[in-house]
Amino acid sequence: MARTHVDLELRWGDQDAYGHVNNVAYARYLEEARVRTFWLGSGRERTGMERHFRGDDPDGPKMLVASQQIEFLRVLEYAEQSITVELWIGKLGGSSLEVHYEVIDGSQPERTVVARAITVVVIVDGKTLRPMRLSGEGRESVEAWMDEPLQLGRR
Repeated sequence: MARTHVDLELRWGDQDAYGHVNNVAYARYLEEARVRTFWLGSGRERTGMERHFRGDDPDGPKMLVASQQIEFLRVLEYAEQSITVELWIGKLGGSSLEVHYEVIDGSQPERTVVARAITVVVIVDGKTLRPMRLSGEGRESVEAWMDEPLQLGRR
């Protein structure tokens, strides 16, 4: 499997009134995993994708979220153990990527997926904000991290 892994600590404030990690916290976990993968290159694996999606140049390419879907599978309770967000590319378009995720509960002895998600991101021109084609180098860096796409929806 061509997946990168990003370990994230839970925060006390991530909980809701029921003592579970709140659904909105998951969107932040996914965002953090994307930033660490596509901007910082600070996941467990060095992917090489950060060189192509960093956006240091204000007029250069930017990555915008077009849509996001999260499927919650189990309750995640606050714990001192980190969660792991596994991230991969499930589909590659001309100017878009489907980023797929599984959120793993680090407090469980066995690999326990608590949520799955898909984010569609579009690469846009920094000035016009119009979609732009991925560069050959950017496409090549992403292709190395492709894996089977998720099929969301309870069965």
